[in-house]
Amino acid sequence: MAQGFRIGSVWVRAFGVLLCCGSSAALQAAPVAPEQAAKPAEAERAGLRVQQVRAGINVISGGGGNVIAWSGSDGVTLIDSGLAMRSNELFETIARVAPGPLRFVVNTHGHADHTGGNEVAARKGATVIGHESLREYGGRDPAVPADAGEGATAALAGRPLITTTDTLALNINGDRLDVFHVADAHTSADIVVRWAQADVVALGDIYWSGQYPFIDRDGGGSLAGLVAAIEAVLARSTSRTVVVPGHGPVSNRAELAAYRDMLVAVGRKVREAVEQGQLIDEILAAHPTAEFDARFARPGAFVAPEDFVRNVYADLTRARSTR
Repeated sequence: MAQGFRIGSVWVRAFGVLLCCGSSAALQAAPVAPEQAAKPAEAERAGLRVQQVRAGINVISGGGGNVIAWSGSDGVTLIDSGLAMRSNELFETIARVAPGPLRFVVNTHGHADHTGGNEVAARKGATVIGHESLREYGGRDPAVPADAGEGATAALAGRPLITTTDTLALNINGDRLDVFHVADAHTSADIVVRWAQADVVALGDIYWSGQYPFIDRDGGGSLAGLVAAIEAVLARSTSRTVVVPGHGPVSNRAELAAYRDMLVAVGRKVREAVEQGQLIDEILAAHPTAEFDARFARPGAFVAPEDFVRNVYADLTRARSTR
């Protein structure tokens, strides 16, 4: 049965949640007209870009992974916090487009391009929410060695105070924000976030809009889990649903379905080749992504077609844990 508690004036319904106390602080600013969102590489050159997708819901791109700033009568909630090196610019932008006290940050997973601003957010009064593993590993990306430097520990001071391995809900700003864990997708600890009334869903790096994805095998990710997570989102989406990826332009259900179809098709081709005894060089020579490259092989993308095929091959041929 669900359990509930309050943080200030906000009622939180949670399943499997660890709670610690946090503080609050206010940011006062006036809203500005949002700009058209840009692709990540373009945004890095031009500065942060903002796209309003619903009233009070703005997607900020160009500072790492996409960040969502949601403002309303109960304050501001962020989905992810970008790179640490872009924190100052990010929070200046948030203050302009999302006025009000900063209340929560929800991390879709532990990679530094999505959690780098956690520390700044926490110092501004936000309570950080994430998967339990982000506390188990001291707020860092569990796939990165502890001695790997700043990227491994950037989120240390902003580790989650509320954690889950299942689902929880925030009932704020006149809507219900559902937060739920999906297993073994981009990583083992991915979280999908959905606005019930606004009909917006944020997938983090489960979805790389308009490009091939990175599957973090060392972090517990898998092609099968990626497809399963997307199927779950598609089942609860309509043509009206706004789909926010971890990287790339804001999307919709039809584009997400096409992305799912690409994952399934390439995975099938690689699996069939593996079953026939082919090695990776033979598979690459057959170019299993050829029919999709016009749509997903964007110049300058993080993952090139051959890298994606290598990643899928490594995933499908690795020894599986018996746990």
